[in-house]
Amino acid sequence: MKIAEVVEGLPPTEKLYLRDSYLRRAPTRLLRVVKEKGSRYYVVPTSSIFHPLGGGQPSDMGWLTGEVKFEVKKALEGGRVIVLYGKLLEGELVEGMEVTQELDWERRYYIMRLHTAGHVIDRAVSDVIGERVSTLGALHGPPRAYVEYGAPIDSSLLREIEERANKLLDGRRVLVLEVSREELPSRIYGAPNLGRLPEMDRYRVVEVEGVNAIPCSGTHVKSTSEIGSIRLLGIEEIEGGVRLFYDVK
Repeated sequence: MKIAEVVEGLPPTEKLYLRDSYLRRAPTRLLRVVKEKGSRYYVVPTSSIFHPLGGGQPSDMGWLTGEVKFEVKKALEGGRVIVLYGKLLEGELVEGMEVTQELDWERRYYIMRLHTAGHVIDRAVSDVIGERVSTLGALHGPPRAYVEYGAPIDSSLLREIEERANKLLDGRRVLVLEVSREELPSRIYGAPNLGRLPEMDRYRVVEVEGVNAIPCSGTHVKSTSEIGSIRLLGIEEIEGGVRLFYDVK
């Protein structure tokens, strides 16, 4: 089933996860229900606490409850509409029905810690290499988090990068700002890949105070103290650069 067909004609979803990354439960109404096969469905809510796959962040998981029990296995985005795909466990899904969204919070919080740590690692890599390094891709979540950099990084530098990243943590605030296109140049710093940034009227910027401020649509912790510590697990060569694997403890 094509997501474009599921979302056709629907208004943008209210993205609650952008306003509050710590929101674990919230009511919503189902605008559309599309059966795939068996007990598998695509459903479109009016609002979503589930972050979809994208921007280097894996999809959230969880449940819709109320008159039904629906296991959300992944969240997807088509245009500006969030689609939840999963398995109906109890009841019957009906368009227009009210349900409660519930996150798999343990998974989400781990992803939040990993994503914020990824921003800190970007700065640590640049500090150790001695220049700002572009990112090629990332996965800030399970099964194995990584960031890809467009520069050769010798494995002998991993411990130095790890030490630098952990020194940068230091209980810093993590702020989420919304800025206009005109304000953007004065509100960002240490941000890679600005040449790939799409043209928009407003941008969401995530700032790890004193580390970097990067346009980002991901979910993050409020303080680097919540990350714990950063561990670099290894590095491998990829086309155009390297993939650096990491975790948080």
